[in-house]
Amino acid sequence: MISSKFTDNTLEVTLSVDALDASNATEIKTAFQGLSLEGRERAVVDIAQVNFIDSSGIGALLSFYKQVNQKLTLRQPTPTVLSVLELLRLHRILEIEPE
Repeated sequence: MISSKFTDNTLEVTLSVDALDASNATEIKTAFQGLSLEGRERAVVDIAQVNFIDSSGIGALLSFYKQVNQKLTLRQPTPTVLSVLELLRLHRILEIEPE
């Protein structure tokens, strides 16, 4: 569901779920809480496999954003997820790395 690794200055997290929603957001939020930057400059969450996100999923991502001191990048959101992020204007506070 969630895997992580460190590169030079980045904590890289991959979400391997089709949907980030009420059915799994609490579990993912708990997994995020177990992660730490450990001196790295930023965190990158690869959400390329996430095809659907709801308010619970957004809440889990924003919780992680606060946890890593606003140093969060979302990598490769699908067009559907990107449209939700843009609708909520989250692309203005979260860095987005397109495909």
